[in-house]
Amino acid sequence: MITRTLLASLLLTSGPLLADVGPGNIRFFNQDILPGSVTAIEKDLIRWSSPELEAPAPFFMNQVLEIDQSPTFPNIDAKCEAIVSLTNGDSLRGQLAAVTDSAIELDTWYAGRITLRRPMVEGVRVVDRPKVIFQGPEGLDGWKRLDDEKAWNFEFDRFKSSGSGQIARDVKMPEVSRTAFDLSWRSQPLVHVLFCSDNINTKDPSNAYDLAIQRKYVSLRKRWNHNGDAGTITIGQTIGVPEFSENEKARVELCIDRKKGVFNLIVDGRSIAVWNDTEFKRGAMGGGLHFLTDDSSPLTLSRIEVTEWDGTVEQQPTPENLDAAEEEENQQKETSKKEEPTPGRMTLRNGDTLFGEVLGIEKGIMRVKTSFQELKLPVSRLKTIALKPVDREEAILKNGDVRAWFPDGSRVVFRLDAASADGLQGFSQNFGNATFKPSAFNRIEFNLYDPKFQTLRGEKTW
Repeated sequence: MITRTLLASLLLTSGPLLADVGPGNIRFFNQDILPGSVTAIEKDLIRWSSPELEAPAPFFMNQVLEIDQSPTFPNIDAKCEAIVSLTNGDSLRGQLAAVTDSAIELDTWYAGRITLRRPMVEGVRVVDRPKVIFQGPEGLDGWKRLDDEKAWNFEFDRFKSSGSGQIARDVKMPEVSRTAFDLSWRSQPLVHVLFCSDNINTKDPSNAYDLAIQRKYVSLRKRWNHNGDAGTITIGQTIGVPEFSENEKARVELCIDRKKGVFNLIVDGRSIAVWNDTEFKRGAMGGGLHFLTDDSSPLTLSRIEVTEWDGTVEQQPTPENLDAAEEEENQQKETSKKEEPTPGRMTLRNGDTLFGEVLGIEKGIMRVKTSFQELKLPVSRLKTIALKPVDREEAILKNGDVRAWFPDGSRVVFRLDAASADGLQGFSQNFGNATFKPSAFNRIEFNLYDPKFQTLRGEKTW
């Protein structure tokens, strides 16, 4: 239910419905939450349709903290996409259309062609666009909770734990796949993640892999029981992960090739371990994914994604037997590399390096001028793209800015001018005017620079 204070701000009128946007919630400054969906956004007002209201109603925008919704996506055949990182921390994904000294052009499904000013661009990299098997969470539907059913709950775009229990789902995990999720914690991470489970109705499936995250250490075990053959083994060694002890959140990825028994654990983009299951042919694995907590230390899970994987381990983990001097030397080298990028240096998918100047892009083919000759390369063969150095600029903070989040965790800040069935119309110093499809976003934040709202956003984490 909503409070009388909130009801006093309502005017029961209606607006045009935004197309292709799923149901969600609107969260207000006074912590009220109202389910429903956006019907329109006008100057200083958000029109909201809810089963708790007799008719769609407008709310004053200066009282709204954020809205969340269920996004929808078109089928895209592209095998790769470019990620353009901006100087204000935003990032946009799409097909690279052009790279010049003054601009980067992206073709996107959510806003058409976007032209980004070069001084506002921090960097460009190319990533695979694998087939998505599962993406969420969008709610508790389809998930199985065991033990205390209140141990795991859904709020906004994440699962949150408050006690000992399990939440599990059959995500139809294929034999070769990549599973990723954002994990955050208050004091220390204590969670078991079961992969390839054959039974989501129990915490102890007969066949499963168990990734144990215990404070700053991770380990991998396998258990199987099939046709009279049963056993349990530890795969590889227990690994120390500094990211788990030094931070309070991490992006965890596990790439699995059950056909070869290869497991690659990646945390915050760094390869932590490559484990090999010597008994990979044993057992009858399934497609289940479990998250289990054993105590009351709170955790949150978001951006859960299961995709196909090509089976290539692109980055080997750092050897664990380095002494302190060697480790410090390597860290200094890595820092030097990050602080002093080599002009014109591009990295290819196979690990090779190419030095040159980008002359243009047409139909996915990039022309590169090297010291020897002009080359033509498919964009899909590149991991990073060299940009000419320019004087860096950053967008100025403006009243009326909103922060819109894509389900993959990337975001874009722009001044929201209007919203209708045609989309979210806005302006950014990074790319000028644009109209975004509302279905691209799973969350939109308002009143970004008001200190009172910033405090509430911090409280929302827990």
